[in-house]
Amino acid sequence: FGRGGGGMGGIGDLFGGMGGRAAARGRARKGEDIESPVSIDFAQAVRGAELHLQMEGGEPLTVRIPPGADEGNRLRVPGQGGPGHPRGDLYLVIHVRPHPLFRREGDDLYVDVPLTPAEAYHDGKIHVPTPDGEVTLKVKERTQSGQLSRLRGKGVTRKGKEPGDLYVKFLVYVPVVDD
Repeated sequence: FGRGGGGMGGIGDLFGGMGGRAAARGRARKGEDIESPVSIDFAQAVRGAELHLQMEGGEPLTVRIPPGADEGNRLRVPGQGGPGHPRGDLYLVIHVRPHPLFRREGDDLYVDVPLTPAEAYHDGKIHVPTPDGEVTLKVKERTQSGQLSRLRGKGVTRKGKEPGDLYVKFLVYVPVVDD
């Protein structure tokens, strides 16, 4: 094997130089992956949304944000990154704008609901906001300020997971009457 020529050649030597062409093809590189922030509303994060984006120097792009998206999630958009063969991927880093009423912890949502002393003292019904619209909630007699009530399944819904809950925190307040 090692006689008369000083060692073994590469695999390209066996096939008459094909290794050179294969090496040239190997130089075609995948394009660079690009990361870009995107801000969405709280409701878009909870329900999902379709965003229409315009990338710098590129074609308009429609991206589907899945229901249950959360702060800091990364959404991969294949083939929308830097040029190359194949093109790189685009990674959207999600920023969720806060909601004036709802607070999110995992898949559970929290909302503060004011009650008058009369509403807190007597059995009654009130309207409570949810991401999907108002629902009616029965207020138990003698409800205390700070007490929580859970609405099962009214939180964040994500594919393949049980929906979160909505926790209603009652805040008893005394109305101010102008003299």
